[in-house]
Amino acid sequence: MAVIYRTYQDNRDGSITQGQWFGRAVHTNTIDLEAIGEEIQENVSVKYSDVMGVLIELINVMNRHLNASEVVKLNGFGSFKIGLKTKGALREEDFTAVKNIVGARVNFLPYYTVDGASGKHNTRFLSNVSVKNIKDLLPKEDDNNTPNP
Repeated sequence: MAVIYRTYQDNRDGSITQGQWFGRAVHTNTIDLEAIGEEIQENVSVKYSDVMGVLIELINVMNRHLNASEVVKLNGFGSFKIGLKTKGALREEDFTAVKNIVGARVNFLPYYTVDGASGKHNTRFLSNVSVKNIKDLLPKEDDNNTPNP
């Protein structure tokens, strides 16, 4: 399997990269908790209901700790923490939660190791990644505008 991407051009006025082309990942599917539970059950000697119980409780425990302003670190997986979206205030004494905090999000930092020789960060989520342009997956058209089989 490969990570699929499509190209796009930066057309923003005044951008220092205006006119340049970039790649952006294309997401082809969403896998939900139940499907993850099914897949895990196929690979371990634990029943689906047990897997789902653990996964659901993991979400509940993470929620509780994140909402207590704690970082949740899952060794070998990564760390989760709360981030805030705020509007600026001209003076510190004018900043209030009600006026200036406009949203919250979960930030995820995947577990990684650092290669001593190169200093490169390696994460198991990105090991053996290959990429493919979405154009290569679409049917080709010949000169008569008819799709090739």
